Amino acid sequence: MTAAYFSALSAALNAAQCDVPVLVLDRDRLDHNLAVLSRQGLPGLRVVVKSLPSLSLLDYCMGALGTRRLMSFHRPFLQQLLARYDDVDILLGKPLPAAAVRRVLAETPRERVQQVQWLVDTEARLAQLLALAREFKLRLRVNVEVNVGLQRGGVDSPAALSRLEAAVLAAPDALQLSGLMGYDAHAAKAPRPLASVGAAIARSQQRYRDFLGALRSDSGGLTLNGAGSPTHRRHTANSPLNDISLGSVLVKPADFDLDDLADYEPALWIATPVLKRRRGVRIPFLGALGSLPGRARDSLFIYGGRWMAVPACPRGMRESKLYGLSSNQQLMTVPADCDIAVDDWAFLRPTQSEAVMLQFGDLRVFSGGAVVDRWAPLVNDQDLTNCD
Repeated sequence: MTAAYFSALSAALNAAQCDVPVLVLDRDRLDHNLAVLSRQGLPGLRVVVKSLPSLSLLDYCMGALGTRRLMSFHRPFLQQLLARYDDVDILLGKPLPAAAVRRVLAETPRERVQQVQWLVDTEARLAQLLALAREFKLRLRVNVEVNVGLQRGGVDSPAALSRLEAAVLAAPDALQLSGLMGYDAHAAKAPRPLASVGAAIARSQQRYRDFLGALRSDSGGLTLNGAGSPTHRRHTANSPLNDISLGSVLVKPADFDLDDLADYEPALWIATPVLKRRRGVRIPFLGALGSLPGRARDSLFIYGGRWMAVPACPRGMRESKLYGLSSNQQLMTVPADCDIAVDDWAFLRPTQSEAVMLQFGDLRVFSGGAVVDRWAPLVNDQDLTNCD
C-alpha cells in the first residue's frame, strides 16, 4: 500500500469526524475481491458469517455473489440470521452444545428452523439432536462433519459415517440427512518436504470421495460442503464438493497472504490516532535505545493497541518487544525521519477478521475517497431481545 493511499484514508476519517480507533472497510477493494471470486465460477458459494460478521456486509456480499447460503458458528449470530432472513440456507460450521440448540429451537419460529443444517460429528451429538427434535416435534436437517485431514474432529472413517447415517435413517420422523462438511484448510499450509499443497488437496478430496462412497443416501440431493478461503480455488470441476465456504478472503487479513490468494487485495484496516511522539526509544531500566548510529528511531504511543494486527502505516512502524504490548496506549517505534505527528492516523492490518471486526463498533465504509456508510457488526451477546 502506498503512502498516498493511507493519506486518502486519513483525510476521509478526518472529514467523517472520527476521533477514536475505528475499523475501516475499503468497499472498492471489497468489490475487486468479489469480482475475482465471481470470475472463478465455483459452485454453490456459501458465505462464512464469522469472517464477515455484519448483516449489511453479508447482504452486500450475498448480493454480489448471487448466493443465499451462509455458514454460522455461533448461537447468537445464528439467531440474528434467522430473525433477518427467511430465504437463506444456513449450515452450522461446528457442532453446538445441546443447550445452545435447545435455545434456538425454543426461540425460533418452526418454519425458520428448517433453514438450518445442524452439524454433528459423533453419535453422541446425533443422539442429543434426535432427543431435541422429538421434544420440539420437529424434523431437523443433519449435516455430518467428516475428517478429511485437518484432525479437528469429525468422523474419522467411512464406517463411522455409515453408522451415523443409519441412525439418521432410522428416525425419519425427526431427522433428515442433508449433507457432509469436510474442511481442508490444513492443505494450504502443507509443510515441505512432507507434502505439497497440491498433494494435500488431492488426499483430502480422495478422503471426501471415500466418505461419499459409504453413503446409502443419494448424494445428488445433499450439500457437500468444504474448502474455505485458503483452498477454495483448488476445488475445480474434479472436486467432490458442490458447496464452497469462504469469507475472510473477501477482506483478506494478513493471515491470508498465500500464493493462491495473491490477486485478492487487503480491504480491512484498523485506524488509530497517534497520542504522543517522543524522540528516541526509552525503555524503563534500560534507558535510551533509539539513537544507535544509522538506526535512529522515535516512539509513538497510539490510542489503544494489542490487537490481532500487524503495522501497515507509517512505513517502518513496528511494535517494541522490550516495552511490551498495551491495550490502552501501545508503544510503536518508527524511523526518526518518519513524517507522522500527534493526532495523525496510524494504520494496522488485521491478521484475521472474525475477532477483530467485533471490537470497534460500526465499520466505517470507505469508497471513492470518502467514508460513505457505517455498517453495524453482529451482536455478540447472550440476550438478543433488542436486536433487530
